[in-house]
Amino acid sequence: MQTQEDKPKKAGRPKKIVTTETFTEVARNEWNSEVDVCEFIGSLIKMTGAANVLEIGVFEGETSVKMIAALPYGGKYTGIDINNYLKHDLTTFGAEVDFILGESIKVMQGMKPRQFDFIFVDGDHSWANILPEFKEVERMIKPGGTIAYHDTIHIPDVKKLMEYAKYYKYNVITLNTSEGRGLSLIQKP
Repeated sequence: MQTQEDKPKKAGRPKKIVTTETFTEVARNEWNSEVDVCEFIGSLIKMTGAANVLEIGVFEGETSVKMIAALPYGGKYTGIDINNYLKHDLTTFGAEVDFILGESIKVMQGMKPRQFDFIFVDGDHSWANILPEFKEVERMIKPGGTIAYHDTIHIPDVKKLMEYAKYYKYNVITLNTSEGRGLSLIQKP
């Protein structure tokens, strides 16, 4: 029988993780998406058969690694971030990888529309940025494609964007995440 002292103590945010790719300890910044979100995004890419994916807000590349590993043979990953804080080599998975340093809105304005099957957004969460960025994301997603937004429960402006998307007839599903930050999947019917 387990006594109170034998029970494991609840931990806060994990500070280190052991990655399955390298089996080495990697310091984890709390700005990264939760580990379960990274895994789930990779699973979504596999389940939907997405072959051309975009990530806005790459940061250290934890989610990027899962996205790229989930792509089918010949798949393409594009990541956009205003800074280069990458800690992972994104080219080791065999997919075509394009990391673009710049402001997401300006970068997308220069891209061909309707080219992505899946878009994951986890960048600047201010209303002044996310609404015009959403307009570009709408232009970039293929018909029937899936858009995922992180931090949709605990950041008011991102939560407001999900209400905006619902108003404009998007199907929106919001899931709670291990740290209560939220992940929403949106798709135009």
